[in-house]
Amino acid sequence: MKIRQIFGLFCAIAAVAVGQPAIGEPIRRVCVMKIMDHGAIDETARGIRDELVGSKLDIREKSAQGSTTLATQIAQEFFRQKPIAVIAIGTAAAQSMISYTRIGKDSLRIIYSAVTDPHVAGLTERVNVTGVSDFVPLEPQLRTFLRIQPKLKRLGILYNPKEANSVTTVEKLRPLCASAGIDLVERRISAVAEAPQASVQVAKIVDAIFICNDNTARFALNSILAAANARKIPVYASDTEAVSAGALAAMGPNYYEIGKQTGKMVLRIIDGESTRTIAPEGAGAVELFLNAGVARHLGITLNKQLITEAKKVFN
Repeated sequence: MKIRQIFGLFCAIAAVAVGQPAIGEPIRRVCVMKIMDHGAIDETARGIRDELVGSKLDIREKSAQGSTTLATQIAQEFFRQKPIAVIAIGTAAAQSMISYTRIGKDSLRIIYSAVTDPHVAGLTERVNVTGVSDFVPLEPQLRTFLRIQPKLKRLGILYNPKEANSVTTVEKLRPLCASAGIDLVERRISAVAEAPQASVQVAKIVDAIFICNDNTARFALNSILAAANARKIPVYASDTEAVSAGALAAMGPNYYEIGKQTGKMVLRIIDGESTRTIAPEGAGAVELFLNAGVARHLGITLNKQLITEAKKVFN
């Protein structure tokens, strides 16, 4: 056997080993766009990759780093690559793909992931779009905050008004807080750079801060935690990844499992199924994470029953 043949055989075996197409096989490409890099989105991407292991796909993954301009550029680049499907993690990533396909290019199949309200985001009106939502009902989250802080009267929330899902979340949260006798203190942040100052301002006048599924606020988590810790008030979140970083409590989905759900949809498309017949899905069970170490630092005693209900408790 000639050296070139031996080398070709080696490459083919290596390609199969890592789940990529072997030499001579048609390239089946799937493009993944993350709107930015933070715990929940990274876990979603990891779940997608793990679900697609062995599928012999050429997976291209890029992050828009929180920039809608970069997201649009990535969307254009992905379309030119003619992939089997595009996975968009985060609302703005999905909207960038939708916006680009409005130019009469609806053949591109888009699977969104970790999008809180696909309908409000304009993702439910296209036959070439389906995906997985990370929506978590607000009522049980608010009840949990009150179980931890029965005297909670002022709740701060930071969010990006450019994120449609975040605006909807705040609109839904206002009447819930009013019914519970809680004053919702809102601060808009259009970019991560605005978070430190806004966090300091909010922390001075509230009893706790809530980070919903807003990508800008989640990316600015460390700034928000620093401001809250300086005033010795808790931070609550809808992303359980935030608890290991210093949030007191979070109720949210398992983002790794959301990624695996999304990956399963991609496999169905690869097997020839149409996005028309793949119904959008919601996240699985909501999990409660607590940080007992943070509670001690804040002088808060966690209810024993609440600790029992928690999926994970950090000490």
